[in-house]
Amino acid sequence: MVTHRTVIAAALTAAAIAGRAAPGVAAITPAAGWTAYAIATPATVQGGIVRAGNAILVGQGAFGAGLQSVVRIDGSGVTTIATGFNSLGGFALDASGTLYVVDNGGELPGAATGDTVFAIPNALTRTTALPALGAEVAPAGSIPSAQDVALDGSDLIVSDAAGPGAGRVVRVSGGVVTDLITGLDYTAGVSVAGSELLVGNVDGSFVGSLAEYTTAGSFVTMRATGLSGNYAHAVDNDGNVLITGGFTDDFSSSTVVALAPGGGITERARGFVFSTELFHDLVRDETLVLDVGRDSDADGICNADEACVGGVTLVKPRLQLRKLDTPVGDDGLTFRGELTIPTMPPLDPVAHGVRVVVEDSTGPVVDAAIPGGLVDPLTKIGWKPNQTATAWTYTNKTGYQGITRVAVKLSSKVPGLVTFRVVGKKGAFATTAAELPLTATFALRPAGQCGTADFSGPAPVCAFNAKNSSLTCK
Repeated sequence: MVTHRTVIAAALTAAAIAGRAAPGVAAITPAAGWTAYAIATPATVQGGIVRAGNAILVGQGAFGAGLQSVVRIDGSGVTTIATGFNSLGGFALDASGTLYVVDNGGELPGAATGDTVFAIPNALTRTTALPALGAEVAPAGSIPSAQDVALDGSDLIVSDAAGPGAGRVVRVSGGVVTDLITGLDYTAGVSVAGSELLVGNVDGSFVGSLAEYTTAGSFVTMRATGLSGNYAHAVDNDGNVLITGGFTDDFSSSTVVALAPGGGITERARGFVFSTELFHDLVRDETLVLDVGRDSDADGICNADEACVGGVTLVKPRLQLRKLDTPVGDDGLTFRGELTIPTMPPLDPVAHGVRVVVEDSTGPVVDAAIPGGLVDPLTKIGWKPNQTATAWTYTNKTGYQGITRVAVKLSSKVPGLVTFRVVGKKGAFATTAAELPLTATFALRPAGQCGTADFSGPAPVCAFNAKNSSLTCK
């Protein structure tokens, strides 16, 4: 009798929230005796993933200074529990409910913190987002290429993927970082079981391996060599070490492989774009795998396909494109409207940015994912909230994909009512009468906190002026 364990691909774009099977997820092929299914996440997955009971903790967001966050998905929906990360790595959850995460993007321009390990207390119950700045367990910059984290009693074991010969594993105790293992390369995942420490590594030729050490840092044995990659690992119910980050021989897909207690290696699943962090749920006998780069609608555009899933129809929408009769680079845009949306998780353009999409029959006229981040005092680029966090204004005089200003306001009288205005200058927003109709989307977050206007008629409609230099849709 075959035991049907489950490999879960948590790649998972918002497409699955709408009840539509994502073609890319279906391409994941488990080995005989296993199955695969998808868990929906509200945005692009990044960093790590763990599950406790019915709660999943997973990283979200785009690579960049302060753009990533950690969310909890449970029966109450999606709750953002920490914000302000740059480039998340692995997660570890302790018995008290504190989640430890690593971030290796502290060197990015504008990063407020990073290159260390952070603690998020009450991760399974908290309802407010903890800022990364101030949550550091060890000083910012003390672990420059922090990759993964594991628990060893009250201490933390962290891998530092610094590169050939410079990679290491460190122990963090009482906020102090000390070397445990040195001379590694692109150090990968770490895990602790009793006095056993498993450490993944990828050398300068990108060949992976897995070694066993004691938790004191003494080498015991090499568990596996010659791997086609090694990003992270976890031990399943049968003692197999599941390893991500490898590829099939023809590099057509990334894989999850199983290293048996006796040393044999078999493929557990393939079809991933790039299998990264994973977590094995011993209670359910299931493995959660993050797949970075998943294309949710198979159109060749990875992780940014669904601007709005489960959103609303915009009220009082108005869109105008200007200077369409001149060379590209000076086009103008104004887009405004209203939408009534859930305010949990809390609206926070400073943390998450917004996305503005205008499409004609041939594709995007503009698709601008305006990044988060407070206004920079030198460049004057970024978001400025009001004192009550009910209004936010983004400015960028040089233009982000042509967008120079975004204003968002949450009503104090009507719950969930949001008004917005988007202004663009010096852009390339060309379209023609033959390419109508247009649709326009404004998204604070892709899952539910977004709205779309369909300008295909009978009303609202789009019309050019006499010179075909301006198009107005309302």
